[in-house]
Amino acid sequence: SFVTQGGVRALRVPIEQHAQAGKPFRLLTTTYMGATDAAAIDWLARLPNVQVRVSYDARRTRLHAKAWLFTRQSGLDTAYVGSANLSSSALFEGHEWMIKAASADLPMVIEKFQGTFATLWNDREFEPYDPQNDEDRSRLRAALAEERGEKRGPAEIRAFFTIAPYPFQQDILDRLNAERELHNRSRNLVVAATGTGKTVISAFDYQRRIGANGLRPRLLFLAHREELLTQAMSTFRQVLRDGAFGCLLVGGNEPANHDHLFASIQSFNSRMLLDRFGPKYWDHFVVDECHHAPADSYRAIIDQIQPSVLVGLTATPERSDGKSLLGDFGGHIAAEMRLWHAMERQLLVPFEYYGVSDNVDLRGIRWNRGAYQIDDLDKLYTGNDHRAGLILEQTRVRVGDLKQMRALGFCVSVAHAEFMARKFNQFGVPSVAVHGGSSDELRQKVRGQLERKEVNVIFTCDLYNEGVDLPFVDTLLMLRPTASATLFLQQLGRGLRLHEKKTVCLVLDFIGQHREDFRFDHVYSALTGLPRPALQKAVEEGFPLLPTGCHVELDQVAREQILGSMRRSLRGGVKRLAEELKTVAGRYGHDVSLRDYLDETGRELGEIFNGKTSWSAIRRAAGLSTVAAGPEEEAIVSRLRHLVHLDEPERLALYCRWLGNPGAMQNTVEERRIQMLAYQMFHERDKYFTASTLAEMLRAHPAVIEDLRELFEVLSADVSLASTPKFPMPDWPLAVHHRYGRREILTAVGRWNENAKPDSREGVVRLEEVRTELLLVTLDKGEKRFSPSTSYEDYAISADLFHWQTQSLVSSESASGRRYAEQAKNGWKFLLCVRPTVHDVYTYLGPVRYVSHTGSRPMSVTWKLEVPLSGHWLQEFLRLAA
Repeated sequence: SFVTQGGVRALRVPIEQHAQAGKPFRLLTTTYMGATDAAAIDWLARLPNVQVRVSYDARRTRLHAKAWLFTRQSGLDTAYVGSANLSSSALFEGHEWMIKAASADLPMVIEKFQGTFATLWNDREFEPYDPQNDEDRSRLRAALAEERGEKRGPAEIRAFFTIAPYPFQQDILDRLNAERELHNRSRNLVVAATGTGKTVISAFDYQRRIGANGLRPRLLFLAHREELLTQAMSTFRQVLRDGAFGCLLVGGNEPANHDHLFASIQSFNSRMLLDRFGPKYWDHFVVDECHHAPADSYRAIIDQIQPSVLVGLTATPERSDGKSLLGDFGGHIAAEMRLWHAMERQLLVPFEYYGVSDNVDLRGIRWNRGAYQIDDLDKLYTGNDHRAGLILEQTRVRVGDLKQMRALGFCVSVAHAEFMARKFNQFGVPSVAVHGGSSDELRQKVRGQLERKEVNVIFTCDLYNEGVDLPFVDTLLMLRPTASATLFLQQLGRGLRLHEKKTVCLVLDFIGQHREDFRFDHVYSALTGLPRPALQKAVEEGFPLLPTGCHVELDQVAREQILGSMRRSLRGGVKRLAEELKTVAGRYGHDVSLRDYLDETGRELGEIFNGKTSWSAIRRAAGLSTVAAGPEEEAIVSRLRHLVHLDEPERLALYCRWLGNPGAMQNTVEERRIQMLAYQMFHERDKYFTASTLAEMLRAHPAVIEDLRELFEVLSADVSLASTPKFPMPDWPLAVHHRYGRREILTAVGRWNENAKPDSREGVVRLEEVRTELLLVTLDKGEKRFSPSTSYEDYAISADLFHWQTQSLVSSESASGRRYAEQAKNGWKFLLCVRPTVHDVYTYLGPVRYVSHTGSRPMSVTWKLEVPLSGHWLQEFLRLAA
């Protein structure tokens, strides 16, 4: 992590000997704390066979590994992990602790190290350093000086540097692209926690819309504060690499032109620009902090302006006043940032979450539209001295000195907030209640008091709203129940902002005895990043796998309460699902589609089509009109669970058309797609399906056809990746970055037909007739789903590099080994399909090209993907290794 002159001087001779012997030496370092010496980096980087890469983002300490890895031709690699900086104090002067790991006895550790290093080495955050390049030298020195608190170098030195979206930001960009290209939704709401780069996302999104001729769409970026506009314009300039892009309209600033305008809402309205230029003048409209949109000043613009694209950015989509943002965005959130991806990038501080039972019985509280009645909660909590005392004591147990914390307490009402502030003050903990009715003067005053610790707790019922910036908050008291994952994350985000005096956010969630309708799984899935089916096991095992630095702990009573709730909600069953459907239908006052039901209940398709039930069965049990069941319906609907992964637009569109007109196929590729559907549904190896035989079977089961139609409509609406580039092998209906079961893949490539119906289990499928090999890769080959002890032989190194290990007996001299290594001249094609675990379907990553390999029996091969990984799959496959 730190490289100093003293460290380099001490190891100068062996490092020079190593480099001059032609052996590679790769170094990753950062500018963190300014502890590295630029001259030491220069000396190292000038040596032959030495490569240095530097992270200049000192706001985060993502790399502070201080570790060494020695790779040997014998395969007996060793690593040293601990306080092992390349500095004199670390190597000689200090009493430093480290551990030595060898591949002979700890191969899992070495493989993890190798995979993590390879991933970081190829991460865009770590930029190659060239000591002969004046810009690199100046930039390194300026960054180190800034970290030491010294005067910054000239502004022009730091004007531009490589900027690229993180994988989770790329995922959001991909989703925005799909919203517009696939679903014709041009009004897009992006939800992401403050501090995670919403403005960066909007800048890259705008960049994508610049045409091949370089013409930039007219841009209007609207915000309510000058600092937001200044930062946004700087970000756009950085992304576009144009220091003159955009003009400010705020305060006393007057723009030179209005084509690319960063304007405050007040200045825009006061200049009456919409009247001057017309509603269609700006083609690309971005509304920052768009939770303000329901305000009259925003409505005057949003209701009239007619851009080609409208993008809303917010961390707080749920407002305490009940006014919805979704009406401006087609009732739909285009993309939400997943919390744990930002934490892995250290864009947010980690959290310690404690679920504490408060023993308050909520089972008699009125329940409406998935939430408790606020008035009833207010009566139960306000004036409850016993609960207030428990909250104070449990906070003291985990914080220690309450005078050192800066806390927010989220309450159910103004009266509740004032009651809690009064109780904490009585016990000597300076506290205040602030809410929507509080004056701006009081809000500003209390903000400063909290930062100085003159006040230790602000109790509020709506402070998370309106974009309040309190990055120094280090403790959150969740004093009201919410089953809304969005609202919970909104509140949690108030404590996760990076701050120099904060290393972690403490979260205390006080949990009562809830009614059966209350859904814990939504909140805990959002909190931990775990899929809902895996949550029950995570609760039972104490949440062993969380983002780095995070901790979740439930007391015994809360744990049993949550487990019981999850068992009930995940158990489902026709009767329970039908009761939910009847409730939804009663609210709607008319028939309910599968899409409506999922949106209202938060259920997932896998819970509806789980092998035991179906949408038609649930409708019948709920008393809704449904076509009659066919003779083998029960057996057929049990197979529909094998279809919930479908995400390829062309295929889903074909299926919807085909259900209405089974004879409307245009070519053999469409015929094969129908066969893919048949063989994915039916597992019998003794049956041969054509489109006609499948159509004949379904014709006798009209309820199944209706189930399929609604299923395919939901899946089509949820596709989050536009399928470009499409099909590298034109005769095979496999689209890059879309998902397929093994049977679907084998059918697509012609290995499942009248004469050959194999149920292939091998990881390699060789098609000699077309000189093509399918590599079917499972990243986690165990049954524990990403156990901390899992050793990954296969993983993504970067967006376009993938590490793959052959079967154990494949040597570099074998026919298979030579086929891989000699791909450039033998004409073989290799196609990569990857799934996280044995329980998942594969993602088709398309053609790969041989780059290099190491070892033998097995060989470790590095492939280059012809189509780089999308943001979503890069996140999924990177995080397994690193």
